[in-house]
Amino acid sequence: MPPVRVLHFIDAALTWDQRVALNQLLDRLPEHEFEQHVASLGPRSTEGNLVDHRGVVIANRLRLDFLAAPELRRTLVRRRIDLVHAWGQSATRVTLTAAEGVARVVSSVFEPTVAHKYAKLLQAGRSAQPPVLLCATEIVRRCLLERGVGADTLVLLRPGVDFAAVNRTRASDLRSELGLSPTTLALLSIPAPCKDQARFSAFWATAVRSFLDPDIRLLLPGETRETSRLQRLAGALRQTHVPLFLGDRYRTEELIATADILLAPSGDDRSTTELAWAMGAGVAIIATATHSAAELLAHGHSAFLIKPDSPKRLAMRVAEALGHRHEWRSLTDTARAQAYDMFSVRRCIDQTRTIYRNLLNGQPAENGLLGPAVA
Repeated sequence: MPPVRVLHFIDAALTWDQRVALNQLLDRLPEHEFEQHVASLGPRSTEGNLVDHRGVVIANRLRLDFLAAPELRRTLVRRRIDLVHAWGQSATRVTLTAAEGVARVVSSVFEPTVAHKYAKLLQAGRSAQPPVLLCATEIVRRCLLERGVGADTLVLLRPGVDFAAVNRTRASDLRSELGLSPTTLALLSIPAPCKDQARFSAFWATAVRSFLDPDIRLLLPGETRETSRLQRLAGALRQTHVPLFLGDRYRTEELIATADILLAPSGDDRSTTELAWAMGAGVAIIATATHSAAELLAHGHSAFLIKPDSPKRLAMRVAEALGHRHEWRSLTDTARAQAYDMFSVRRCIDQTRTIYRNLLNGQPAENGLLGPAVA
């Protein structure tokens, strides 16, 4: 039997969790079963450049996505693609037009805040073979259901945490490369793809806590407008020694494995991949009790969860939570054990493989899936 030809189609908004999931598929799907290709909508983003596979570029002239559909369709026909896996809203939009009658379509959705946009895409592009959306969390799946997306096109597929990669990072010299001593308390705050003041709360909490714990640092990866704002704020407060602005020099999953605590005081539901990797790395978590966080974590059991509030009040609650160090070991041990059960890379790859096969064989996407994918 010839291998299934899969095209992974990414766009400029590719996020780190999408990039991690895509690289896992490129690396681990059996080569005798799947022939994998990569294409990008226009030039690759920073995360796209970290995808472990060379690919073709589909031009989106004048930055109008719909103009890319004919070229993508020609690519699908020329390479005899059986299935397109779209990563991102724009990539999905173009794929729905280009793949009609040519290839089956799946798309991975990580962020609850974009669920309504995916629902609109599906409602605008009705077809005989609707795409299947792989939902990273139950809250994503629920948001899509509430917006009229059919349950038979939604599959809960939790992300995979590479525990071997986590252990390699923790054994590496990355902490010393970042200027962190063995006694430094390293906090991490990851930027959100949508507007969110979580990093403001994280910085404010760290600045307050630094008066009690001088050897404390906040790792701030990414290049955003918010980054510039935080740099100005650190200067105004004379706290420039507290934040470490890292830009795009390091992979997010490596920084998670290097940190001592992940701060996620977000006011909205967000992708939980950062929580999954922190759990797997034995990193303590302080997060707001949003629906997505509460789906994985329990306060006092596997994390510190705080009630959503204004950014400054959240900062004060985070600063207070940072003082409960005596409880961290118990929380991280519980979270790590839970991560082994929920976020196995092998299970994630096997489930994706089953979903691909089901679609191409005309079966429901969830046929034969066991475990968290159908929880």
